[in-house]
Amino acid sequence: MKERYIRLLITVSTVAVLGLIAIQVYWVNNTFTLREQDFASNVSKALGQVSETLEKIEARELAAQQAVRRSISISGSRDNSIVLSYGKRDINIISEENLEVSRDSVFYSELGNAGIDQRRILQQSGILDDIVGGLVDLDIYGFISERVDTTILDSLIRHELTERGIRANYYFGVFNKLHQPEILQEIAKPYKESFFTDGYKVQLFPNDPISDPNYLSIWFPDQKRYLISSMWLMLLTSTILLLFIMFLFSYSIGIIYRQKKLSDVKNDFINNMTHELKTPIATISLACEALNDKDMQKKENVFARYIGMISDENKRLGVLVENVLRTAIFEQGEMQLRLQKINLHSVIEQVIRNIEIQIANKKGTLVKHLDASDPVVEGDQLHLTNVVYNLIDNAVKYSSEVPAIEIFTRDEIDGVAIAFRDNGIGIARENQRKIFDKLYRVPTGNVHNVKGFGLGLSYVKGVIEKHGGTVEVESELKKGSTFTIHIPRKHEKEH
Repeated sequence: MKERYIRLLITVSTVAVLGLIAIQVYWVNNTFTLREQDFASNVSKALGQVSETLEKIEARELAAQQAVRRSISISGSRDNSIVLSYGKRDINIISEENLEVSRDSVFYSELGNAGIDQRRILQQSGILDDIVGGLVDLDIYGFISERVDTTILDSLIRHELTERGIRANYYFGVFNKLHQPEILQEIAKPYKESFFTDGYKVQLFPNDPISDPNYLSIWFPDQKRYLISSMWLMLLTSTILLLFIMFLFSYSIGIIYRQKKLSDVKNDFINNMTHELKTPIATISLACEALNDKDMQKKENVFARYIGMISDENKRLGVLVENVLRTAIFEQGEMQLRLQKINLHSVIEQVIRNIEIQIANKKGTLVKHLDASDPVVEGDQLHLTNVVYNLIDNAVKYSSEVPAIEIFTRDEIDGVAIAFRDNGIGIARENQRKIFDKLYRVPTGNVHNVKGFGLGLSYVKGVIEKHGGTVEVESELKKGSTFTIHIPRKHEKEH
């Protein structure tokens, strides 16, 4: 897939995911707004019911008090109604079974559907006429703090809120028309202003014929938190789904980029392999053509040189194919070690003899410091030889124009360490973690004179770890590299 198509796909997918997130946030916010409106409506209804109930309670008490004051008798009738006798008139006010208030238990029952209010009580009892006529003292109500029992008021508020499914913590108070508190909970005094900015209110005793208005106000200090907690299931589900979608999106983008990188690496691998294979094939072809020339056949020195060239190039082809096959076998986990006692110094000497021609062609040097007193380990002869060959070959290929290579061995507590130092181009720190990955090749900028498959170091690491050892690299750009392998003397069987 081309780079621009990948970018287009990522852009479109990103816009889609962001759009989905925006829509989800919008619906959550819209739901929260609806919850706020529903909450405000229920609180207003609850306060209205509290105000109506307080008015009915006071109406009954007021009628009874005025009856006593004017020598008005209150008696019961057969239908359990309260009958107020005022002068020669008997007035049926309200059924007792519909009006029941117990101050001791702070409990009230429904007051029925009579819709009775103070004005009606006063009209029925004739008290309003007496007020207007000056027969009764105008101050029949007293102060609001005397008219309202805070215990009953709190009980009424809590009951009405609970009936409507509201169980949030609240503060309440009664304020006059000048916003001055007449009744206010001690704990709510520091938040007096909040009652007017964020609270809900209702007028108390709205049917008073002459009194100044007072307002019951209620404020919920944790209203937003309460509303959010009531939506926790929806919020949790939405959050989990959004996180899951974002994870899948990022994971998919990562897979696309990894596949793109793998595709590029494979293309580079194929290009390098083609180049590496074409060179020895072309050399062998030219040598064969030269050998077919009868004049060449007569020259023994030339004939032997071309035969040697064909042999060398044939071996080179074999090494290339073997590298690919070895890596494929190792990747599939099918590598089986043929363990035997191996002298690592002998392995190093053998590899040096095979590769010293390449070093000599570059006029380079290779110095040995074989200081290990006991270089014998238990391992696979073939694979350990290939490891040493790969590391020396890399030192030659990535060295400067004149290679200067050093090989060190030393004893360790339970094994042998072999270090390969070169004066090559070095490896940047950010690339040192990747050089042991399969098919990875260190970027060389504009330098394209070194060909390879990116399989050598991956194979080296796999073989050494299969033997129970480790591989380390120390390198600095333009100052060379040092690869050190640690091989245990005794191979532990894999479980």
